[in-house]
Amino acid sequence: MITFERYWPLLFVAAIPFVFWVRSRTLTDFNKSQLRLATLIRSSLVVLLALAMMQPVVSRSGSWLSVVYVLDVSQSVSPQAISAAIDWIEAANATGRPDHTGYVGFGANAIVQDSLDALRTIQVADRSVSGAVDQGGTNLEDALNSALGSFSPNHIKRVVLLSDGNENVGTVKDTILRLQQEGVQVFARPIQARLAADTWVEDLLAPARVTADELFPVEVHVFSHSQTSARVDLRLGDEVLEGRDVVLVEGINRIAFEVRVEDSGPTTLEAEVRAGSDSFAGNNLYRESIVVGGNPRVLYIEGRPQSAAYLTDALELEGLEVVQGTPADLPRVVEGLDGYEAVILSDVRADAMSPAQMEALTTYVEDLGGGFILAGGESVFGEDGYSMTRVEEILPVSFDLEKEEDSVSLIIVLDKSGSMGGQKIELAKEASKAAVNVLLDDHMIGIIAFDYNHYWPVQLQPAANRSEINRNVSMIIAGGETNIYPALREARASLLGVESKVKHVILLSDGRSLPDDYQGLVDEMAEAQMTVSTVAVGNGADRELLEDIAEWGKGRAYFIEDATMVPQIFTEETELATQGTLEEEPFQAVVVNDAEVLSGIDFLNAPLLLGYVSTLAKDTAEVLLESDTEKPILARWQYGLGKTAVFTSDVKDRWAVDWLAWDGYVKLWPQLVRETMRRQDDEDLDMRIEKQGDEARITITALDSDGGFRNELDSQIRVIDPDQTAAVIEVRQSGPGTYEARYPIDQDGSFVFRLIGDEAGVSRILPYSYPEEYHFYPADVDLLREVSESTGGRFGADASEIFSTGSATVTAPTPIWPYLTAMALLLYLSELYLRRVRLFEGRDAAPAGRQAPTPPRRGSLGIS
Repeated sequence: MITFERYWPLLFVAAIPFVFWVRSRTLTDFNKSQLRLATLIRSSLVVLLALAMMQPVVSRSGSWLSVVYVLDVSQSVSPQAISAAIDWIEAANATGRPDHTGYVGFGANAIVQDSLDALRTIQVADRSVSGAVDQGGTNLEDALNSALGSFSPNHIKRVVLLSDGNENVGTVKDTILRLQQEGVQVFARPIQARLAADTWVEDLLAPARVTADELFPVEVHVFSHSQTSARVDLRLGDEVLEGRDVVLVEGINRIAFEVRVEDSGPTTLEAEVRAGSDSFAGNNLYRESIVVGGNPRVLYIEGRPQSAAYLTDALELEGLEVVQGTPADLPRVVEGLDGYEAVILSDVRADAMSPAQMEALTTYVEDLGGGFILAGGESVFGEDGYSMTRVEEILPVSFDLEKEEDSVSLIIVLDKSGSMGGQKIELAKEASKAAVNVLLDDHMIGIIAFDYNHYWPVQLQPAANRSEINRNVSMIIAGGETNIYPALREARASLLGVESKVKHVILLSDGRSLPDDYQGLVDEMAEAQMTVSTVAVGNGADRELLEDIAEWGKGRAYFIEDATMVPQIFTEETELATQGTLEEEPFQAVVVNDAEVLSGIDFLNAPLLLGYVSTLAKDTAEVLLESDTEKPILARWQYGLGKTAVFTSDVKDRWAVDWLAWDGYVKLWPQLVRETMRRQDDEDLDMRIEKQGDEARITITALDSDGGFRNELDSQIRVIDPDQTAAVIEVRQSGPGTYEARYPIDQDGSFVFRLIGDEAGVSRILPYSYPEEYHFYPADVDLLREVSESTGGRFGADASEIFSTGSATVTAPTPIWPYLTAMALLLYLSELYLRRVRLFEGRDAAPAGRQAPTPPRRGSLGIS
């Protein structure tokens, strides 16, 4: 059967009479037979070109077969089964010899391969990676959709699906209709799952909300491939709530517990199974989040634990639940802080906190609305302050004090011996530059570099000459032995000749010096109102000598193993030398802003505080209490979604020793904590998080006090990912009093969700246990059979059934215009040939009495 795309090119056939007319007017002397032949060829050429332009198509019927093999390479399929499946494909192809073959490897995603060898060497990964199959899931839907795009057109289409059928991403039934519409038959063949002796925790069922200190039921579902003995533990963090020795049967085992949780707030339960015959440990631990109702929880981190009882007793007396700890107990991820309404740090050194702890604390306040209070002490702002840290960023005060106009002369005595080579000397130089930057322009700075001898890279001069000073510092090179005494003596001699109120020396060394009368020298410096602080770097430093020098010189001694801490120490030490931050004189706290948090407290008759740390209130801070020198004692502000406050005196038996017996102490601190802490869960607002595939589905039900629906809430959800990054997602209303949102889950770990906006205060945790692919069930033959039968294929078919087409045929349209065009080209070449040769000579003689036409002259234009 022939069909044409268009018919208008038939108009060109009308040119054939013109071809005959041209022949009758020819001036050539070719004989009539040759002219007739040429005219016939030209007419045929016109016909062929017209037909080609009509684009004729010839339809053919045949049983051409296109087969696409779809192979499951996910974690739930054993490597041996994958290898055997590929061998089966190779043998089946050799038997059936389909006209076209395609290959798709899949797990959570699918990748099309162009050959069996490529399928055999397909790239795999345990998560989503470009160009590789993610083995962390089984997505039959995506695999079959990829197969649909791999068929050769105008062929009988068949898919051979080799899988265990345990889908956990996508829904294969959603693609069956498309398979049916495109006439694709699926022949599913089950392949072996990982059926080695494995035991795993499949689920943990617990009430979404429980009450602190009350028993509640928990059911742990454990799947086992065989009967075996096992231990099942139910934990809350590191605490085992209950453990049980059990005998597991093949299949699902339901183990019931009754437990209680003391701490309130969102928290995570963990169930773990341990069996002797277990072959895979990656699925033995399962986590589930619950919300524990109760009193507000406060995390209290005290730098001096022996004095923590004073504040703890005051807070607990007012119904606050206090969890007490040391700096090491401060969580490093925001999930660990989310169970608390407020965090208090008291007299904690900055270097006792890691950058991760500071970052988690900042995220807790800014993104989760947590409350944070920093209480003072000499460790907070003295030797190891929080200046230029993330903690300072979230507080209402600055530790970078305005420098007073006292005259200052600072000399840095810097060890440049051979042991200081490499990173140490570079960091020491950077530390010296940092110290220069802290000084005011009219402060004096000098730097003495020493090994066995010493010299002045920077003569004592105003700090305003920073460019020249930094350039000279950069030229210091390490080398030589260590000899401290001459360099320190040179610093003393230089300072004797200057009239500065503050004369300070910072000595840094990483080695052991030659012996000398160090005490006599430093005593002389102290008598001349010079102070000396020392920095010992590394275990090779003469730590005992340097500590003695600092004690004799009425300075501070530092010992650090990590040289990267040198710049921070130099900055803080210079700041301490130029502006004292600790004010240890008795004073009366003065109310400057009367706020609700101070109500009921008689500050006029309050005992004296014995000390505080000088700070500067930030522009938008609210200062509530001041010292008699108008320095902030109690200040607060809003930071992000949370509130922070700072109390620059302390809360214990040093500066606040006389406050401990004052009734205002037990009123101030509970009121301050309650005012600063974030809102607790709203019992009329139910927020639930569940994982669906690679997404978290958030549902919120909001009711008013009368039980009616609350509509048109203007709320959002702040999400903290496991890597501690924050994102905000919109909440949309899906029904009366019902709201929904979704968020992609693309990382391992726990996600924290915090409601912000109209109904801020609700927080939930979505813990991640392990990929669903680690459920090593037997092959789901029922699902595979349904897919085969729904598409007209056969479940478990062998190669002969797969490649048998029976009476099935397909129609393949074949365009023939290329052939017509080729014939026209051949005719054109033939016609050109006829112009150059004479055929049929002697057959057609010229009539008697008529002269034959004269051949045209060379170069003339002849129409033939």
